[in-house]
Amino acid sequence: MRHLPLRHRLAALALALAAAAPQAAELSVYQGAGCDGVKRMQSFTDWFGRRPDRALDFFAFESWDTLLSSAAWSLKCWRATGLPMTFSVPMLPQGGHTLARGAAGEYDAHFRTLGRYLVNNGHADAVLRIGWEFNADWYPWRAAADPVAWVAYWRRIVELLRATPGQRFRFEWSPILGVQAIRADRVYPGDDVVDLIGLDTYNESWDAAVRTPEQRWRALLEQPYGLRWHREFAAARGKPTTFPEWGTGRRPNGHGGGDDPLFIERMAQWIATGDVAYHSYWDYPAPDFNARLSDGHQPRAGAAFLERFRGGAR
Repeated sequence: MRHLPLRHRLAALALALAAAAPQAAELSVYQGAGCDGVKRMQSFTDWFGRRPDRALDFFAFESWDTLLSSAAWSLKCWRATGLPMTFSVPMLPQGGHTLARGAAGEYDAHFRTLGRYLVNNGHADAVLRIGWEFNADWYPWRAAADPVAWVAYWRRIVELLRATPGQRFRFEWSPILGVQAIRADRVYPGDDVVDLIGLDTYNESWDAAVRTPEQRWRALLEQPYGLRWHREFAAARGKPTTFPEWGTGRRPNGHGGGDDPLFIERMAQWIATGDVAYHSYWDYPAPDFNARLSDGHQPRAGAAFLERFRGGAR
């Protein structure tokens, strides 16, 4: 290189630096299910100033039939947008189904069908967030009920979906922040079946001693199975991280960080300094936690989000 003209040396150096630089994390949002979410995406785009890089959706789990019918509806709705997608895939529906029966292969046909639906509707490259928030106790697939079967079943689902002709899926292991009902790393299914390691992160604390935004952020960062654990656990396995759900807001009882720009700023910094593939803001007024920013009801947090993310994730 030393014998090349200066302009050539500078150009080569710039290319080398660009190749070595980490890729910016994709910005994703949740706006609601299927075609309803597609319609709401326009209001987010108008507020934000551009479309997000990806979107998040969930398949229903009242029964196996509703799981597959909701998936078929959602996949067709989002296909028209051309957005890359993350789909949250239930491991079990409500009522009488078990992790052990899943691990034994009783539910294989449903996942074979789901794999075909995904590929045939243009989502062969989707991120699939199987059995999200498994470490908590509020979903039928809660890992604490049968940790050994949970791991075996998760691995079986991945193997079934990987057998789908034409698929290029990435599989995301996605606990919610904190110790919860079971320590998440007790049910890590293995590096060979995990592509991304997520962490759902909401701006709240149940510790009465945590009162200020700074204290709340420090608790999210340093608590067992918090943000720092997430980064270190993924790095030890050579896996990119994700934040498939994150947000600030309030519960109906008033609990939560609310209109908190510090949380937005700290999350932006944390995302910018980590190996983060994507992050998905919960811009949605869910009955149990309203974290929406694009409707203007959290103006300070909304302004911080626009300032930190409108030009890109980093």
